[in-house]
Amino acid sequence: MSRRVRYVLMGLGLLVFVLVVWFLVLSPIRGNISATNTAIEDQKTRYALAQSQLTQAKSTKQEGELNQARLLELAKMIPNDQELPSLLLQLQDLADQSGIDFVAITPGDPTAAGTGDYQLLPLSLTFAGTFFDVSDFTYRAEQMVAGPGRLLAIKAVNLVLGSKIAAVGSSPKLTATLSLYAFIMGVPAATVVPGSAGAASTTTTTAPVK
Repeated sequence: MSRRVRYVLMGLGLLVFVLVVWFLVLSPIRGNISATNTAIEDQKTRYALAQSQLTQAKSTKQEGELNQARLLELAKMIPNDQELPSLLLQLQDLADQSGIDFVAITPGDPTAAGTGDYQLLPLSLTFAGTFFDVSDFTYRAEQMVAGPGRLLAIKAVNLVLGSKIAAVGSSPKLTATLSLYAFIMGVPAATVVPGSAGAASTTTTTAPVK
């Protein structure tokens, strides 16, 4: 066999070897690499989506906590019930801070207001104090909601000069009658016929004069 033929045969053998290596080894590896790259890109996309969803979930959670806090404040401002004991304690605290002397607090019957989404609870307050004490009390009552406390709306104030003569240089004592509204969330219960069983009666809370 001549040298030339040997070279041709060696070339053909090398070519066959390269083709076999290409199709049996390198081509599958390239396919696996391509599939792996595709999987990596898919996982990156999923990770980015998960990160976006996590960020949105954190934002939603924070907003939910803020809304819950606002609902709690709203529940204090406008509760679902009269909550008279709590309201009377808040008013007594305002009286102590203002220096007035409570005589009586008379709550009325709740009535529907506006579109019927809330009720008005009328309250009649009678107390004694100087003009500045009364002015301070009315201001604190209107600002009590910022506490947060009950939302109150003052309807009318009637002042009467006390019978006792004040000392020279001091402010005269006044007897004040204050009409105001507290707010209750919800629709009022069905009206009960007076005198029937379970009829609610208006009560008057009298505080000792200081």
